[in-house]
Amino acid sequence: MHILFVWGVLLSATCTVLVETCEDGCQCQVPFTIFCSSRKNPSFPRNIPQNTLSLYLFENGISSIEESSFSGLWDLQLLDLSHNKLSHLPGGVFKSLANLSNLDLSSNQVTEISAETFQGLGRLERLYLSGNQIRSIHSDAFRGLENLLELKLSQNQLVVAPAFSLPHLLLLDLSYNDIPTIQPGVFHASNIETLRLAGLGLKEVPADLLNGLRNLHDLDLSHNQLSKLPPGLRGLTKLNLADNAAISQLQPDDFSGLTGLQDLDLSGLNLRTLPKGLFQSSKRLRGISLAQNPFNCVCLLSWLTEWLRVSGVVLLRSDETRCHFPPKNSGKILRNLQSSDFGCPIPTTVFVPTTLAPTTTAPPPTTTTSKPTARPTSVPTTTIPPYQTEIQDPDIPTAYDQLCPPQTCLNGGFCRMNPLGELECECPAGFYGMFCEMLSLTPFAEQPILQLQVIEVTSGSIKVDLQSYIENKKHLPGLRLTVQNLSSPDHWSVTYQLPPSIPYYSLTELSANSTYRLCLGTMHDVSPESELCTEAQTLAESPKSSAHINQSREGNLTLVLVPAAAAGILLVVVIVSAVCYARRRREKAHAGENGGPLEMEGVKMALEEKSDLKKLSDSSNGPDRGWQTEEPLMDSTRIVNNNDAPTGRLPHSYF
Repeated sequence: MHILFVWGVLLSATCTVLVETCEDGCQCQVPFTIFCSSRKNPSFPRNIPQNTLSLYLFENGISSIEESSFSGLWDLQLLDLSHNKLSHLPGGVFKSLANLSNLDLSSNQVTEISAETFQGLGRLERLYLSGNQIRSIHSDAFRGLENLLELKLSQNQLVVAPAFSLPHLLLLDLSYNDIPTIQPGVFHASNIETLRLAGLGLKEVPADLLNGLRNLHDLDLSHNQLSKLPPGLRGLTKLNLADNAAISQLQPDDFSGLTGLQDLDLSGLNLRTLPKGLFQSSKRLRGISLAQNPFNCVCLLSWLTEWLRVSGVVLLRSDETRCHFPPKNSGKILRNLQSSDFGCPIPTTVFVPTTLAPTTTAPPPTTTTSKPTARPTSVPTTTIPPYQTEIQDPDIPTAYDQLCPPQTCLNGGFCRMNPLGELECECPAGFYGMFCEMLSLTPFAEQPILQLQVIEVTSGSIKVDLQSYIENKKHLPGLRLTVQNLSSPDHWSVTYQLPPSIPYYSLTELSANSTYRLCLGTMHDVSPESELCTEAQTLAESPKSSAHINQSREGNLTLVLVPAAAAGILLVVVIVSAVCYARRRREKAHAGENGGPLEMEGVKMALEEKSDLKKLSDSSNGPDRGWQTEEPLMDSTRIVNNNDAPTGRLPHSYF
């Protein structure tokens, strides 16, 4: 007991010394951990105990460090210098930290990594450099870091992937740099398990780049410009291909080599359908995201909902996985559809009796003078029992015709599938629109040069013609109308997404005597060359007329006095009515104390209307709070995602 007491006293004394020598603005904890957070002091703290193992100096405003800053910290294992203002790392600045295993320099202003920057860090396992301004990394920058397990270089300004030889590296993050191509063989790290290449601008991934990574399990290729899946994918458990809008179709065998795949993200692509059996090799799949794809919910895709139900795979972001086509399914959540909603033909089961015809028949009787008449030889007819079979009812269209459910293409339009697997309507002469729903008023040969026209202008509104633009465009996914106030100091602008089924659009609550620039284009093509633009100026406000009384003329005085007298009488009637109404309200209120609470319906309705007007005013996304529009009936921006309520909005799944 005496020995334990002595050790306790010594330990308490050691802790007291550690706390007493702690830097101002820092917190010192046992065992040997220093927290210096948000000191906002550009100088490096001086009184760091030498027995410190973990030193956290994030958000301190430190602008420079030198080798002497770490003097005596031989036992330091973790150093966090993230979220400071470091722009330069002197060569060999960390070489005295021979036992350092974790170094976090993320979210600084470092621009260059030299060959001597990390000299002496032979035991370093994790190096985080994300969120800097690094433009160049010396080819020998990581030499000597044989024990490095994680290297994060995301959100920098690299244009070339750094070359290195790190035999034990498990995680490499190069996301969100400007590296459009990566040459095979640049990574001499065959044990990488997690590779993050998101947001680099990649148009393709060479097969040789991934073939050498035999332990790769987690691959992130999201937010790139890929048009197809990388070849030779093997051994992955997690694959992220989100927001590669150039991928418009997948092949049935694209995931055949991914037998161990567990998580798959295919959101934000341009997929209209998925081939049946696409995931049959991925027996371990647990979750999949298909959100924000313009799916054609027709018979070819009907297998997907059944597969999700039977396989038990979790459909992530299911509220954002909606149908784009045909019109009867547009905007519906894909997973909620039944088999009948996809418009598949219903097989009809009938009983077909089958009779076996005789294989031989008797020759016709022949009469001659030398031979007697031959008697016919008959073979008995054999009847097979009826059997059950499935045939196509003649009243049901063929499978090809069922690609489009009935009434998809209107006015005699023909539904067909284009090379991208997208169903579209080919309209007869005189009709146009996505479903041939609109009648062309002008013959094609007589159509004038396409231009944006303004139908009507007042002091507070502008009506824009959309019909002539829609008539000259086939299969419009949607319209984009941009309005800019050229008379305002900041020239603010507002963009509206409109369905391709309205002939005109009215902008109201505009400023009088102001010039507005209007530009109309398609939803997916945002290039200025594809827009039709014009300018329109609202009219000036008309002066308000005022009543003038001419006392010199008896007739005019009469015209004034007679209405005044009538107004006085009306005022008396209103006052008397108000007194009677107040008396009845008091009587009802007195009765309400015994009979139940009173409901002020008129006041309640007025408050609700005022609240609705406030909501409409708050929904404006322009700088001018008086900006209002006549919203189309199918305004998908009013669909609220319950997962993001109250401010979240679903993306436009119709266009």
